[in-house]
Amino acid sequence: MKEEKELVRDSENFDHFEKSKKEVSNFLIYRNDFRDHSLLLGKKGFKFVSGYFNRNNSRHVLVSAKEAKDIDRLTGMNYKLLISIEPVNNLISINEFFEAVHNKLEKGALFILRFRPQENIERKILTSYPFPINKLIYLRYFIFRRVFPKLSFTRGLYFYLTKGMNRSIRQLEMIGRLYAGGYELVNEYFVNGYIYLVARKNSTSHYHKFASYGLLFKMKRIGKGGKEIFVYKIRTMVPFSEYLQEEFLKKNKLDKGGKICNDIRITPIGKILRKFWIDEIPNFVNLIKGEMKLVGVRPISRQYLSLYDKELQYLRKQVTPGIIPPFYADLPETLDEIQASEKRYIKSYLKSPLKTDLRYLYLSIKNIVSKRLTSK
Repeated sequence: MKEEKELVRDSENFDHFEKSKKEVSNFLIYRNDFRDHSLLLGKKGFKFVSGYFNRNNSRHVLVSAKEAKDIDRLTGMNYKLLISIEPVNNLISINEFFEAVHNKLEKGALFILRFRPQENIERKILTSYPFPINKLIYLRYFIFRRVFPKLSFTRGLYFYLTKGMNRSIRQLEMIGRLYAGGYELVNEYFVNGYIYLVARKNSTSHYHKFASYGLLFKMKRIGKGGKEIFVYKIRTMVPFSEYLQEEFLKKNKLDKGGKICNDIRITPIGKILRKFWIDEIPNFVNLIKGEMKLVGVRPISRQYLSLYDKELQYLRKQVTPGIIPPFYADLPETLDEIQASEKRYIKSYLKSPLKTDLRYLYLSIKNIVSKRLTSK
């Protein structure tokens, strides 16, 4: 991507930058002296960042900060580029930080960040020690760095002990956080153990309403009457990966059964949970609330619903979604077959609700047991 050429003079902003450098602890804004950064980022990392940064443009800013309140101290709005060199692994609150940056950028502006991905740390642990010591060290790392932050009764202890430093973050989780924050990914670069992401501001953020991180989470889905509901599930994908569904639908083909082909968002443990249907257990919360029933069409996202034809979109509004969809009775493979299956179920259900649900429940259980089907 070409670097910005537009020059915007703002002496008031420059004065504030110099004051910030002296007055705010752990918060540095650099204007022209990049020697420290070339040492910190390394030659290749510094070269990559320099390809975007124009030091003569006052609407380009390069900062070292750990908290959202530091970004809030920046004078003015509508920056065209903000580069954060502090690894995201060390930020006090990642979502709040991204949102603070979002508020300072004009639409279409760029945000560049860097972080150390969890995958590299795991690989280093597993290759640096002999078996079974490597597995034990990895288990300790996984429980403390991945499980503790997600559970409500251990999260406080985790952040008390770590002060938020050296957070364990998967690459897809980081990208998902960006999309949830109103950004889209435009470039990525790996060097010296760090991944640099270049994101463009393109919409409003959704952190406070819908963002999720924990083991138990809720997905925004379409229910009866076209009403949006939150469907509860046990997480089987990388955190924040639900915000990447639209991008995956655009770039990946649909596999048999209408699911995204080779969906890398699903974690190894998630595959086990799906195999034994454990991830579906929280759906019974929706059952109790009357938002779902035992048998019915699968509650899907608005993006996925847009793939269906108009007739099925209309029919779906007439019925309550279910935990066990007609998919397991008919076993369709293509999207067209799935639509035909759901149309048959809905039309039959509207004529004879109880008889239809009992028949589909029997066929579904029969197929699940005989064919060893897993949760999709």
